[in-house]
Amino acid sequence: MAVKKTANPVPEKKVVDTSAIINRLSQQFNLLAVLIVALFLFQGYTFYRVKNIETTGVAAGAGQPAGESPLSEKNLIAYADEIGLDKKKFEQCLTSGAKVDAVAAESAEAASLGVQGTPGFFINGKFLGGAFPFENFKEIIDKELDGTSSTVCTDYSETLQTYCADPATASFKLDPVQIDVANAPSIGPKDAKVTIVEYSDFECPFCARAFATVEQIKAAYPKDVRIVYKQLPLTQLHQNAQKAAEASLCAYDQGKFWEMHDKMFQAQGV
Repeated sequence: MAVKKTANPVPEKKVVDTSAIINRLSQQFNLLAVLIVALFLFQGYTFYRVKNIETTGVAAGAGQPAGESPLSEKNLIAYADEIGLDKKKFEQCLTSGAKVDAVAAESAEAASLGVQGTPGFFINGKFLGGAFPFENFKEIIDKELDGTSSTVCTDYSETLQTYCADPATASFKLDPVQIDVANAPSIGPKDAKVTIVEYSDFECPFCARAFATVEQIKAAYPKDVRIVYKQLPLTQLHQNAQKAAEASLCAYDQGKFWEMHDKMFQAQGV
């Protein structure tokens, strides 16, 4: 009996809806494009904000022209007039570069002491680097005053211990150093029990924050603390810091360093 062969069934071909796929891919591409554009806009805005902060430190003071730094040379000369300096002598000092070497010398001194950023403080020689709150300064100052200061990290509060525990990254260093303050501007009794040497940058936002803290220290310890200011303008970050440092020393020549110091910080909205 002959066996009749049957042909293998041909599988049914699926009809692919290419238009639906193309539409779906198009939607996904459009969404991706929107996300990329949003990312670029966000990065651009962030860059602008960071650049603005690094350039001006803090918000410009009232009355300043839009886009002009409170520490522009023009404004520095105006501040000199406002605080009663001989404007002609001040302008000559500022524009001649007479204080460039003095600023460079203090910056080099700071580097030799290991100060890598601003503000940097030495409290009776002990280093405290950064815009720490008043309470941290108070603890260190009080220990210096009552005779319980130490070079042992664990003799300080747990908060300060976190900054002196690792010597490699410490922003609180307990081994005191000697700093020559003979010719630097200072405020407070020369025979004060505590001397704080501050290396600072007039355009640094963290220094602006520390300005308020230093004011608290001056008010709390008028007879026991002497504040000494030294220059460390971070010129790679702050384009007006160098001239501001020079301006303060030009004002110092006329006996009004602290008036110019305060004016420059206050003009930035501190």
